Order: sequence, then C-alpha cells, then structure tokens
Amino acid sequence: MNSKKLFSIMFRLALLLLVLVMITGCDNSPPEDVEKSAVTDVALCEPHQLPVSDCFMCDPALRDQDRLWCTEHDRYEDRCFICHPELREAGRLWCKEHNLYEDECIFCHPTPDESALSPELQQPLAGRDNTIGSPAAGALYCNEHSVDENECGICHPELAGELEIGQGLKIRFESPESAEKAGVQFTRPVEGAVLANNSFLGRVTYNQNRYAQITPLASGVVRHVLVDVGEAVSKGQPLAEIASPDIATAKSNLLMAMANEELKATVFNRKKGLIDEKIAAQQEFELAESEYKLAKTTTQAARQGLLNYGFTEAQLSAVVNTRSSSSSLQVLAPFSGTIIDRKAVIGEAVNPGDMLFTVVELSTMWLELSIPEDRISHISVGDPVEATFEALPELPLTGNVTWLAAGLDERTRMLKARAVVPNPDARLKHGFYGQVRIISELTLNGLLVPLESLHHFDKKPFVFARTADDLYEIRRVKVAGKNNRSVQIIAGLSPDDQVVSAHSFTVKSEFLKARLGAGCVDD
Repeated sequence: MNSKKLFSIMFRLALLLLVLVMITGCDNSPPEDVEKSAVTDVALCEPHQLPVSDCFMCDPALRDQDRLWCTEHDRYEDRCFICHPELREAGRLWCKEHNLYEDECIFCHPTPDESALSPELQQPLAGRDNTIGSPAAGALYCNEHSVDENECGICHPELAGELEIGQGLKIRFESPESAEKAGVQFTRPVEGAVLANNSFLGRVTYNQNRYAQITPLASGVVRHVLVDVGEAVSKGQPLAEIASPDIATAKSNLLMAMANEELKATVFNRKKGLIDEKIAAQQEFELAESEYKLAKTTTQAARQGLLNYGFTEAQLSAVVNTRSSSSSLQVLAPFSGTIIDRKAVIGEAVNPGDMLFTVVELSTMWLELSIPEDRISHISVGDPVEATFEALPELPLTGNVTWLAAGLDERTRMLKARAVVPNPDARLKHGFYGQVRIISELTLNGLLVPLESLHHFDKKPFVFARTADDLYEIRRVKVAGKNNRSVQIIAGLSPDDQVVSAHSFTVKSEFLKARLGAGCVDD
C-alpha cells in the first residue's frame, strides 16, 4: 500500500470521528448528487472520504498558507517524513508500515496518545476514550499483540539490542495452543556451577621468543654458505662467511690503536720513572699520561666496533694474536635451533637488514586463539590447556595460557590469546589447526539452563522465558560459562522462571518474523 493512500485512510478515519462529535443532530441535507456517509449523512469527498468542508487535501484554500505542501504524499512538508527522514525525533518509536510515529498511528493504535499528535491530528481525536483496549489511559499499546508497544518484540525486535541484563521483550503467539502444538518445552533453572569446557580453534605458530631472522651487520659479498635448510645448529656456530671491506677497515683500526697504545704506554712509563727520579719536568709527564689515556680509549672504541659487527671475544683474540686485517666476517647462530629458511647465495652482495637465514628453536610452539567476548571473564593467564590435532590424533598436548590481549579485536570483537605447548620430536608443524580446550573451574554461583536455551542477538546472550500459555519473553542474561550440556547464568534469571528448553527455534522465529518481512498489521 503506497504512502499517499495510507495517509488518506488515516484522515478519513480521524475526521469521521470528529464529525460524530461535532455534527451529530445536524438537519442540513446535502444535495442529492453529493455522496453521503451512511452513518451521518455528511457530504464526503470522493478521493479521501472526508467531509468536503474540512478536506484540506482536496481544497488548497483550507490549508495553512504559511506551510509548504508535499504534493507527492498529500501532507505538509514539515510532517512528510518520507521526503524528510531527518525530521523524525530520535528515540520515538516509529511505525514502518505506515510511516508515522507509533503514538500517532491510528491504524496500529485506535487510541493513541493525543498529547503527542501534531496539531492537525489532535482535533479529530477529541472526545475519544483512551482507556479502550489499553490497560492505562494514554498508554501506547499494541492492540495486535495485547502488550505495551515498547515491550512488543514482534513489532519492535530492534529494541532487543538496547535491553539491559534482566530486561525483555514480549512475544505473543496467535493462540494459547500454538507453542504447545509446535513442541515448545520449558524448564526451571537449577542452581549450580559448571566446569567450563571452553573449546576454541587454535593455530600453531613458531615460538616467537625462540625465532630469529639473521641478517649481516656489515655490507659485503657472500663468500661461503656453511649450512642449509633443515640443519640443526648450535649457539655460536658459523652459518656463512662474508667478505666485507668495512670489516678489514675495522680490524686495521684495532691493530693500529693497539700499536699506538703500546707506544704511548712505553713513553708514559719512561716519563714516570724520570719524574720519580726528579729528572723530567712535571709538564712532560702529564702530557705523556694524557696521550696514553687517549690511546687506551681509542683501542677500546676500535674493539667495540668489531663487537658491534658480531665478533665474539674469541674472534677478537684471534685478530689480536694473528695481527690479521682480513675482510672475513662470520655470521653466527644466536641460539641452538633449526634452519627453516635460507636466502644466502654465494657471490651475492648483501647489506645490513638483508635476511640470510631463519633459525627457530622447535622444542615448544605457540597456539594462537581467539576468544569470544562472552567467554573472557572466566579465562586467565596460567590456565591449563589441552590441544588435539587431526593430523596427530595420537599426540594430545598440554600447556598453559601465557598471554591475553589487553583489548578486543575491533573487527571480530574477539580477544586474542596465546598458549605454549611442548613439541616432542618436532612433530607439531607451523600452520596446524586443532581444538584447544582451556580448563577453568567457575566459582561463581549461578543458575544452570540447557545449552539449547541460549541464543544470541546483536552478539548479546538471551533466553526465552514463558510467562503465559501464549506469551513468551526474550530476556537479556549474563553468561558465566557453559559446557556441552549446560549454560551458567549469573544474572537475568530467577529460579521461578520457566525457560524454553526444547524447540526454542519456534519462539525465535516468531520473534524474528518482523525482520523477515512480517509486521504487526499483517494478516
């Protein structure tokens, strides 16, 4: 039904009631060629079935000349929410079926709240009894489902996302027998706790604390590659040899600094002996002393330069003992592990930052997890985990949670976590997926309901509670944990509630039918 026709029907009904109050008993007879109302004998216009003397939609002269008129939808522009949706009041319930506020929709609510109506709609409703069909005068009431409009889950399922814990929306079935015929069953919650069986999909990755990508610390050309992919290496083992002019310069600087230090030491010792015998001048001694200290500092700087290039103390001793200024630089393994990647090629020019090898220690592996928001509260660092993998059914592994992220992933709304497990014989491979069970015992007191009773809307937990034979409620709850059979609710339920435990999808479908296209005025 288009908006123009809907609005026309609205005014037809509203103004007809006005006539009943204001014109009852009028003896004026309309001309025979004008259509008359069967109830009041008032002349009605053909398009809108309203009194011809009051229909401002047919007669522009009756309209407020200071207000713009929407010719497309036959209403004032400042009341045309189809053309101007920005004029709608935030937080005021809206009837999508008729493009009106719920408290002005006389189709859904024969007794709307007059105080909320626009001025042109208040007068036709004068004298009506607001108590008819409503539990309280002036209350906004859903006559289709016999509940308050702001609690009608069928008409307004979008309100579910705004519910606080313990609040709910009503769902009215067509008859008291409807739910029973559909097999809906219910049970009362029982007090207790569950051993949380938190099972998540986990992905195996390398232990990043024992993972290294090895790069050269000086520019040069790869002269020798000493290991290959898959080989086990020990800490300090040479992996490759690079010919680097920078290394030759650094070695030469160290050797020259050491020679200069020896010379300055000899001069200093000689001057010291002379000053003791009071032969040399004090000024000459102090000059020799300062030059010796400067030479020692230069030697230390040259020595540190080679250490910065990755030289070990043993390699430095070899340079000093052999007095060699060769350009050879050995790339060493930082810890014991396995070579899992190699980029080094003989004859290739390399620079600092170029990856030559990747070394991983495979005795332990990481399990990367993503935990749903409603399961975070009962998982802690240190909780034991059990992991199983389809590729290794005979190898269950145990470990512990070592890290929980500080915040949720903004895209998935899940919390990243990590566990560490052993990797016997390196059989667990990077990239494996498996089931990871985090074992944590809940200590909170709560109510247990069957697992089937729990549903989620807008990523929030709900249950369906039975309040009458034909009336159910979708209620927001707080979940503490669950296993394969039960859910522990710690807020939002009482032991006296009747919670749907079987065929709950029937109640869920009734709640969601408005989202699927049905509405409160559908037959």
